[in-house]
Amino acid sequence: MSKLLILNCTLAEAGIARLDGLFSEILGKLNIDFESIHLSKAIGNTDRFSHLLITGSALFASQANECDEKIYEIVGTFMNKHILGICYGHQMLAKALMKKNVCRQSKTPELGWRKIELNDNALFEGIQNPVLYESHFEEVFDLDDNFRIIAKNQNCNIQSFQYKDLPIWGVQFHPEITFEYGKQSIKNSKQRFAEKGDFFKIELENKSQIEQNFKIFKNFFKGENDEKRSL
Repeated sequence: MSKLLILNCTLAEAGIARLDGLFSEILGKLNIDFESIHLSKAIGNTDRFSHLLITGSALFASQANECDEKIYEIVGTFMNKHILGICYGHQMLAKALMKKNVCRQSKTPELGWRKIELNDNALFEGIQNPVLYESHFEEVFDLDDNFRIIAKNQNCNIQSFQYKDLPIWGVQFHPEITFEYGKQSIKNSKQRFAEKGDFFKIELENKSQIEQNFKIFKNFFKGENDEKRSL
């Protein structure tokens, strides 16, 4: 039976609850069975999960953090399953797979709704001319030939990757962000990062453009390549 583990890496208590609520809203509509467990909590036996989603965080993946080894271990237990990393999760997934630090400070951080160029990939099925929410000061770089770069934009060359031909993906952007959540997040970020005003940009023309972004979760969860794979 398919079940998704969301590894919630948010730091602030209020943020943890907000993110869980956001995923509950989106995944409920998609009829995806999931359980959200915070990074600080014990995961226990992962056999009950078929999919892993690693969320964003205020942590910097380019720096060593006390939770790094735990994330590496969890990724290791899902290597024959399905994995999706989002933002910080995308960066930490790349580090876990490369077994070295492949994250650095971005020359051009991105904050706000941005246009993304997508390659043809199962993760992006049904998505056209996307505009996705960005909130990152770091980026992934220097991946080896085991990775296929499947999305980019003018500010970030690795907006998304797929590892080998496995159902293991990372996305620098946030496909889970709704219009209202994004609106509040931008307001909060402008207050918190007032000196970063030049990096805020809104390329969203109509909020109806956002709805298709949730297809990423449907595509991730629909169970492609469930047969046993060799790494």
